[in-house]
Amino acid sequence: MITDGLNPFTVLLFLGSVLGAVALTGTYVFARITKRERIAWISLRVLLGGLGAYAVLLISFSASSHGRVLAPGEEKHICEVDCHLAYSVAAARSETLQSGQVRHVVTVKVRFDEQTIAPWRPKDAALSPNSRYVALVDSKGNRYPGSTDGLRRRLIPGESYTTDLVFDVPASAGQLRLILRNADPESVLMIGHENSFWHGRISFQLPGSV
Repeated sequence: MITDGLNPFTVLLFLGSVLGAVALTGTYVFARITKRERIAWISLRVLLGGLGAYAVLLISFSASSHGRVLAPGEEKHICEVDCHLAYSVAAARSETLQSGQVRHVVTVKVRFDEQTIAPWRPKDAALSPNSRYVALVDSKGNRYPGSTDGLRRRLIPGESYTTDLVFDVPASAGQLRLILRNADPESVLMIGHENSFWHGRISFQLPGSV
């Protein structure tokens, strides 16, 4: 299974780190105000050590990762913590506009993978996806974002649908690939997530592209 790297463990680790940092910062400030220098010194050392360890893990996982381009029909699972939504490129077409740009319409299949539901999640509970980001990227790294309105539909386990994503790009843009990922801002700080700093990204090859 190809995923964006998010899982319950990394979510808990991130949340625990945030709560720990807040508690240690509060302890440090209180100790300084009350002139308890030893407590202030210990809390500061633990805080800096914890932040340093988290940063090392974040960078290490990113440095060991690799980018990947998925073939048409190949699925990428985006984690919603207790379940996964699977995305794949089903088709693509293009037309030249009067402006000289090329309009690319990418048909994406979205599937609620019922095999990824956590034991505590009700089997018939509907899911509203988290925020998404979509764009076409060319061989030079230029990005052409599109609307994610078609990816907001609620799903129940086992349900799937297709939606068209529309992008207007310059005619000179070549070797286009689709980027479809989680857009939650906190994901850039989650260990092993494809959105984290310097981590390899997953993209989709378009049918017929070279």
